Amino acid sequence: MVSDRNVGGAGRYLLNLLPGLAAEGMEVAVACPGGGELEAELKRQGWRPLLLSRGDVSFSAAAVREVYGFLAGGRYDVVHTHASLAGRVAARLARVPVLVLTRHGLGGGRPAPAWKRRLNRLAAHALTDAVIAISEAVAAQVQAEGVDVRQIEVVPNGIDVDEFARASGAAVRLELGVGGRPLVGMVARLVPEKAPQDFIRAAALVKRRCPEAAFLLAGSGPAAGELKELASRLGLGSEFHFLGYRRDVAAVTAALDVAVLTSHREGLGLVLLEAMAAAKPVVATAVGGITEVVEPEVTGLLVPPGEPEQVAAAVERLLRDRKRAAQLGRAGQQLAWSRFSRAAMARETAAIYEELLAKRRRGRA
Repeated sequence: MVSDRNVGGAGRYLLNLLPGLAAEGMEVAVACPGGGELEAELKRQGWRPLLLSRGDVSFSAAAVREVYGFLAGGRYDVVHTHASLAGRVAARLARVPVLVLTRHGLGGGRPAPAWKRRLNRLAAHALTDAVIAISEAVAAQVQAEGVDVRQIEVVPNGIDVDEFARASGAAVRLELGVGGRPLVGMVARLVPEKAPQDFIRAAALVKRRCPEAAFLLAGSGPAAGELKELASRLGLGSEFHFLGYRRDVAAVTAALDVAVLTSHREGLGLVLLEAMAAAKPVVATAVGGITEVVEPEVTGLLVPPGEPEQVAAAVERLLRDRKRAAQLGRAGQQLAWSRFSRAAMARETAAIYEELLAKRRRGRA
């Protein structure tokens, strides 16, 4: 159950998890708000989602009633939520045996006061049997917020590595008219925590020293208008391509020579996994779970957050040293195959479900 209409981190996690759970022999139903990108993508992939009418709302009394109606009409063993507090409350009221929450992000990243930590611990025990964190950084944040460490399980994001390894970027390059010129890009929601303005500023610096380079930013979000104004003000003009939301992320990623992520906060960095699966060298900020994905000088280059000059320097280095860039790309692809497949994510998640159900059955015996 997801309370987000759009295909952001939680939505893409879900789209990667569902086929794996089905392959593990589980009968799966999915619920999400209607009328958005996520509903459309689920239907394209053959799922028939239960549509929530309350939109992007984590909790309301009306949402609880609606979700309870879904759950009371089925015989569910597990409810797995992504930010949907209404889903967890409704699942408890409907006496669903196991409740799981996946935490995708780091939140505000600030220490919680003692009273809030106590409240979070009580709420976690009351409404959750396990909290899945997508990285060690997220697990540490959840624990700092007061959740009992015994409730926290780390299961890294998984992706369809083969899809990104096989994808061709030829059509995207043709669409953009960049030919064989260097193409640097970032795939991200256009929201403050991703700091897309840092990528645009870095692009302007790279352009001065590598005038043949072109750039793209793929993703939608509330900052789109001001970002386009910034690119224009910095003189990037037609050399900077705003692609908006794209379903063909694998093709967009395959078109790149260097993939960038300038986040100021990041739970793991799903787009970095995708770029690595495509054997693309990555430049990313050393924040949150990114440091668990990118090993400096081995699977990519790390730079401090909020410093476009360093982003630009790292990108220029990779554009000028193609041999080194290819080495980083190959090492990243090997890491993606070994640690971040969606099959592995589904197996680990299914094992958590089974363990919790077995524990519940023992408790009733």
